[in-house]
Amino acid sequence: MSNAVANGLAGAGGGIIAQIITYPLQTVNTRQQTERVSKQSFANSKRLGTLVQILQVIRSDGWGGLYSGLKPSLLGTAASQGIYYYFYQVFKNKAEAIAIARRAKGRGDGTIGMFSWLLVAAFAGSLNVLLTNPVWVLVTRMQVPSLYFTSTSQ
Repeated sequence: MSNAVANGLAGAGGGIIAQIITYPLQTVNTRQQTERVSKQSFANSKRLGTLVQILQVIRSDGWGGLYSGLKPSLLGTAASQGIYYYFYQVFKNKAEAIAIARRAKGRGDGTIGMFSWLLVAAFAGSLNVLLTNPVWVLVTRMQVPSLYFTSTSQ
């Protein structure tokens, strides 16, 4: 198995574990960000705190409400982390090969500079976002009650 595949699988697995552990907090956070309420209600909900808001979700939607949208989120996390770490390793290998080839031609010491590392990470991150954004839109829509996505024009 190549380093890129191993890194992609490790990233996907680690991301899934982290997602399962933190998902209720992400659900509450998403609901806080998407609520359309009056300023007074919003100010009151901000004061309640995260724990109270978690309890409100459990009261209104049951325990399942904290995990609404978990399946596509796990898919998105696995894909996102897998894609990022896979392509990071691929681009890293390419950058190292270029540095070694430059050294062989007498143009450099064979090391990769900071700018090259930033490019490697930026390319991997960009591919990650481009390929997984639709999944995250779906997850956000599943985390909040449908009334938040109704049309505002009447």
